[in-house]
Amino acid sequence: MQEREFIASGRESWERLAASAKEARRRGVKHMGAPALQRMHEDYRRAAADLAYAQTHFPGSNTQAYLNRVVGQAHAELYGTAPHRLAAAWRFLARDYPRLLRREWRPIAVAAGLTVIAAVVGWVAVYTDHTLARLLLPEQFRDFSPRDFSSTQKANAAAAAVYPLIGSYIAVNNVQVAVMAFAGGMTFGALTVYAMLQNGGMVGVLGAMFTQAGLGTAFWAVIVPHGSLELPAIIIAGGAGLKIAGALLFPGDVPRGTALRAAAPVAARLLLGTVPLFAVAASIEGFFTPTAAPIPLKLLVGAVMFGLLVAYVLVPGRGEDAEIGLT
Repeated sequence: MQEREFIASGRESWERLAASAKEARRRGVKHMGAPALQRMHEDYRRAAADLAYAQTHFPGSNTQAYLNRVVGQAHAELYGTAPHRLAAAWRFLARDYPRLLRREWRPIAVAAGLTVIAAVVGWVAVYTDHTLARLLLPEQFRDFSPRDFSSTQKANAAAAAVYPLIGSYIAVNNVQVAVMAFAGGMTFGALTVYAMLQNGGMVGVLGAMFTQAGLGTAFWAVIVPHGSLELPAIIIAGGAGLKIAGALLFPGDVPRGTALRAAAPVAARLLLGTVPLFAVAASIEGFFTPTAAPIPLKLLVGAVMFGLLVAYVLVPGRGEDAEIGLT
């Protein structure tokens, strides 16, 4: 085949591929629509084959250079170079993730309800049966009692020793609980429910113990600054686990495996979006919480961080929700 004939046979699909790559770069691949994306994939496969042919039969020609450029641009949009992956990650966190949280609010709300109920039960248990309450505490805290803080001087000394231990334990424990809550979806939600109840109960019991000892404000000053992000992150991870459990328990009119394959990517994105929350919370817990900043300031920082999180969930992408029927 002569080069002129080769160009004539492929020009239409090459130019269409170049236009598709330009459109994908402008709008993003996800917004092209399934038919356009399928056509782009087909044009890309043909252009890649034509490039291989041109490299063999027309090496160094303008045709080879043109195809090399078009195929490279299309590959970058379809499969993502590092800058495109960064741009996609930014779009996910800045717009898509808040919309995903709003769309999947039901399993997240269930996880939040389980956590709150467990915290309330744990709080009440301290005042009714301290022995029973100890069952909800991790081993290193089971020997603590409000009676250990009988005087102000002793309370201050004990608190100074205990608070760093509590803060670091809860920070590590929260990440473990989040992973367990997510993976627990594969147990039909049993492990997810346990993770939510265990974590909420622990916070409630510890909070009640120190409040009963007259140290509640200082205790919450240790927990609130980073917990205002960590606890919601755990609840979201729990919601992701319940999303998987829902597909297993209530697959509807499709096979259970099909329902699970549909729910798993959504659940995975829910979990993935918690990574920045844990990262920011860890920074606060490591660099701000241990400082000698006044307790009111620490509580204020926690309140501000939680307020920013609420705004992040409710505002970004709100105008686009109606376009695709999200609520």
